Amino acid sequence: MGLLTVVAAVHGPLVLAIALAALSSGVSRIQSSAALASAADLVPESRLSRTATLLSSTDAVATAVGPALASLVLAVAAPALLFALNGVSFAVSAVLLASLTLLRGNAPAAGTRATGERDDAGYRAALRLVAPLLAVRTLAAVVYGSDVVLLAVIATSQLRQGTSGYGWLLAAAGAGGLVGAWSLRGRAEGSGTLGRTVLGAVLYCLPLLVFLLTPLLPASLAVQVVRGIGCVVLSATILAALQRSVPAAVAARVFGTSHVLVMVGTSVGAVVAPILVGLWGLDVALALVAVVPVVGVLALLPALARFDRASAAVTEALDPKVDVLRRLALFRDASRSNLYAVADRAEELTVPAGTRILVEGDRSDAFYVLLDGAVDVFASTPTGPVLLRTMDAGSYFGEIGLLHSVARTATVVAAGPCRLWRVPADAFLGAVSQAGVSGALSEGVRVRLDASALLGT
Repeated sequence: MGLLTVVAAVHGPLVLAIALAALSSGVSRIQSSAALASAADLVPESRLSRTATLLSSTDAVATAVGPALASLVLAVAAPALLFALNGVSFAVSAVLLASLTLLRGNAPAAGTRATGERDDAGYRAALRLVAPLLAVRTLAAVVYGSDVVLLAVIATSQLRQGTSGYGWLLAAAGAGGLVGAWSLRGRAEGSGTLGRTVLGAVLYCLPLLVFLLTPLLPASLAVQVVRGIGCVVLSATILAALQRSVPAAVAARVFGTSHVLVMVGTSVGAVVAPILVGLWGLDVALALVAVVPVVGVLALLPALARFDRASAAVTEALDPKVDVLRRLALFRDASRSNLYAVADRAEELTVPAGTRILVEGDRSDAFYVLLDGAVDVFASTPTGPVLLRTMDAGSYFGEIGLLHSVARTATVVAAGPCRLWRVPADAFLGAVSQAGVSGALSEGVRVRLDASALLGT
């Protein structure tokens, strides 16, 4: 945007301006993908759907308000100022993102990250799972791209309002987005994905048929309000489902793919709409854009139903583990995606009394959660092993060596028969590097290290 400001100020070549705009748009897709992936980890489980709704409604309102503000700026100033102000908005966004210090959590120790092959396999598996969601989002993007053309034609040929009418139609859609966000407040997490997807698609697309009746401006604005509601319902439902379903390790890549599909769909809509208008007129174009995407969503219903069943099966299998993890202080405020990532990697072990689960000085390679039984924790001193504490069911251990990339600092022995979970280092470190766990974890580590220090270990 800074370079575009310079190009506009000196009346530079148009080709360079287009290239810079394309670069900015492409980079912003990377940023958006990372931001959506981070949101799934930063936001506590109970607020995930509301956050997706907020993101979607913000997009809807920004789409309406942005062009209006740009028009006001251009009415009183040169284009260079508009590019400069847009650049300032990006700078402010960068400052806000940098303030999220929780993103800079404890990085996994060397050797604990998943291999590229494992990431690729997880990415492909995640894409297979969410393919129907991505297809629906792409169809919605085609409609959005078509709107750029069709609403402009409606504003000029039907409403006789020119560019101001186009702005009014966008503003009405933004107002509908706010209504849609309000209607989704307090909805249960993960409920009604299939039904809300269909409802959102119907409300977003089919009201375009009203324009076949050549309505006056008030009715046209009402149509756009309804469509704005549908857009937010559809987008929020898809985003929340993606954030719940995609593992954190591949979330950014999946959201990146989603953004590419959205850009492709938007481009297709913007190219096809004028062709349809030129070949068969506005009415046929409106009918096709209103009906074909809804038919596509209906055709995807079996795939969407399979996605719901698969998500429900995974959730049902992991929910008991998630409940246990949620009761641990360090995971109390963790996001849903983090908890499921940890639960999915947790391996249940049963050990007899006297088993040395951890040995002081050994390599730190896992985190443990004690489900049943009790364990004794010993530390070496010049006079021999000393009992530091006895831990009962509901406790955890093994985190100190992982967090500090050091060998085990104590020996843990089963005081009786025990049942526990072993969580690999990469899964544990990936979870604790996210928001909602670091505070409780740091306090627990400090207390345990202080206890060891008192013994001179």
